[in-house]
Amino acid sequence: MKKDYIEIAGKRYRVESNWNALTAFLEAVGRNTLEELSKIDSIKPTELTAMMAACIAEGQRLDGSKDAPSAMDLGAVITPDDVRTFLDIYVRQSNPQVSQDEPKKEERETEPAS
Repeated sequence: MKKDYIEIAGKRYRVESNWNALTAFLEAVGRNTLEELSKIDSIKPTELTAMMAACIAEGQRLDGSKDAPSAMDLGAVITPDDVRTFLDIYVRQSNPQVSQDEPKKEERETEPAS
C-alpha cells in the first residue's frame, strides 16, 4: 500500500485521508454530512488545519507513532506550500480517478522535498 508523507517544520508525518481521519475532521469542525467532503472547495480555509491534523494523526497512528501535532500546533507552523502538498495528497487519496492515473506504488511513495 502506498504511503504519503509530508514534512512540516522539519518533521516528517504520514498522511492518511481514510474514514477514521475524515470522521475525526467532521467531528472537530462540527459538521455531519459527507456532501461537504465531496468537493474540496467546500472546506473553509479556517477548517483546513483541522483536516490536516486529522489526516496526520491517522497516518501517524497507522505508522505506530503517537507523535501527531494538534490543529493549533499545525496552524502555528504550516506554510502555503505545506497546505498545497497536503491538498495534493488529500485529493489523490480521496479521488479514485486521480489514483488510477498515478504510477505504480513503488514509484509513488512521496518523500519530503530536499
